[in-house]
Amino acid sequence: QGCSFPEFQTIAASCEEVPRMLRGLVSRARVPGQHSRLILPGGAGLLRPVRPIAEAQMAAAAWAPGKNFCSFTVTFVKAGGGGETTVPAKAGQTILECAHENNIDIEGACGGECACSTCHIILDQEAFDGMEEPDDDEADMLDLAANVTDTSRLGCQIKLQKDRDNGLKIQIPEGAVNLLS
Repeated sequence: QGCSFPEFQTIAASCEEVPRMLRGLVSRARVPGQHSRLILPGGAGLLRPVRPIAEAQMAAAAWAPGKNFCSFTVTFVKAGGGGETTVPAKAGQTILECAHENNIDIEGACGGECACSTCHIILDQEAFDGMEEPDDDEADMLDLAANVTDTSRLGCQIKLQKDRDNGLKIQIPEGAVNLLS
């Protein structure tokens, strides 16, 4: 059964082939009901059934301590004895991105643009000394943060490096000032 693409209209789910020249133009979106939809230019799409992934397969693919998927671990320490959480991190992502990806409660109200101080973190002296100095913008924002220490930084301004930051402990201070609200 052949497929045609007149005016990029929606094609029946049985149609399996997308011409090679269109593959670079499509994007994927999830459609409720176990389907994947290829979005073509102009907003039309092609529905294709998606094979569900068993829970066991998802659990096996999830991160676990000791697995190495080009990542390393950092530990977030909540102030006031709130506990420690060790999470996977990827080289090149910021501390704020790592926190958000792993559901760590750091606000980052400005979206990582160094325009607030809500992603304020505290490092130990050795880790602080091993990183680049904060630039003027970061120093200005830190002046507005609550509970600032000599080793305070903004999580949105520190890009993680595997060699330098494997096992890094990141303290989340109590209180934050949100200039955007």
